[in-house]
Amino acid sequence: MSLVSSVNSHPSRALAAVLFASLLAVSGLAHAGEARAPRVHPVQFLNLLRITPHNGAKGALAPIVRIVSPLADSSVAPGEGRSGAGSPAGAGFLVNLEVVTRDATPIALREATIAPPLFGIRHVDQLNAGALNPDAPGLYVFFDCDLIAPDGTVLRKFNNFASAFNVAGTDDTPGEGITAWFGWHVLESVPEDVDEFTLTAAFVDEDGRIGLDRIKLQVDHSASSGQALTPAPEALPNPTPHEGEPGAPEVELIAPRAPTSLALGAQDNTLGASNAALFFLHVSAVADGDGEIALSENGLRQGFANPLPVGLILDGTQLAAGNVNRNIPGLEVTFDADLLRPGGSVVPAGRNLAAAFDIAGSEIDAEGRVRVTADWVVGGALRLAPNQDSVTITAKVTDTLGRTGVARSHLRVSPAPTGQALTPEPR
Repeated sequence: MSLVSSVNSHPSRALAAVLFASLLAVSGLAHAGEARAPRVHPVQFLNLLRITPHNGAKGALAPIVRIVSPLADSSVAPGEGRSGAGSPAGAGFLVNLEVVTRDATPIALREATIAPPLFGIRHVDQLNAGALNPDAPGLYVFFDCDLIAPDGTVLRKFNNFASAFNVAGTDDTPGEGITAWFGWHVLESVPEDVDEFTLTAAFVDEDGRIGLDRIKLQVDHSASSGQALTPAPEALPNPTPHEGEPGAPEVELIAPRAPTSLALGAQDNTLGASNAALFFLHVSAVADGDGEIALSENGLRQGFANPLPVGLILDGTQLAAGNVNRNIPGLEVTFDADLLRPGGSVVPAGRNLAAAFDIAGSEIDAEGRVRVTADWVVGGALRLAPNQDSVTITAKVTDTLGRTGVARSHLRVSPAPTGQALTPEPR
């Protein structure tokens, strides 16, 4: 199948039609009579695209798109929401996307963490309409099943779910390209008769070239929701961490990926939400044996009134003192550099930054173990010591038995002054 366009068309507005056609033509996801047109106006596409099974839409040096989580061989919980009877106990997994550019052609993106006044990149009004995300207009995400919002609203399959994403950040890949990351805590539920679904993600760069990835996921109905996969943190004592013990959680610091480099963010009193470091951290951990990782996937805890929207785990009052994030008390993340926060306060190097994390979720891996994932886009600036030219990030996760797993990354410093300087803001 190929599509050819006039030179006056706008490529990013056309991708939903292109992808929707490819889903129908080569994936076998929609049956006759069931197809629903996406809620965008189809227009002709600027480039010639060839869409083939398994390989997606091809173009020279197109962005590489990877669905980093859930893993392709994972299962997820269905969530407890039903049409007309929603629930905040949703599927509770994270969708994390990695978009890698390979030349100087940019992707338009407004990087954002969960911090006032921006509060991320989620746009509920555009989500309900299946419209483009104004902070990432080249992003397209499709499910081949309906999703049920916490208020019971049904979000129809094959609509663009890009506006559901919570946060986005960028790091500086070697060479001309960059790597952008996107995180979404799926507060929504899947219908109770769905046993598997396909997730498709794509990004269109400023030359109209498309990167695409697609995975199929199973739904494990033995757990009602993401929260049912992990013990609630308020129900458990905080164990004393013991690093290096047998059976400690397997911890990965997936983002940023070395040998990328990080923007430090503004170093003076102009520091704010839009000129911070704005790189993306993605920590993943799997508990072993009888150990578990305590987590409130939706940020709701007994006896605690979270001032943030449901689905966020930011525990900001605990950050300055380096206290645990009460939504995921087993997580500890440190930098070997000071963190300068908007407003001028400084969190010293080595202090726990887990309270700043934005979102978290859980899934079931191929071995039946629960994999927990947590994301943070850094909304402050890193202040290096004299003669320091790199940053070490350490992530530790302690399970309910007190066993601690550790992962570290050593990263260079980018010449870009801020994360936002790595991508043009959307027009």
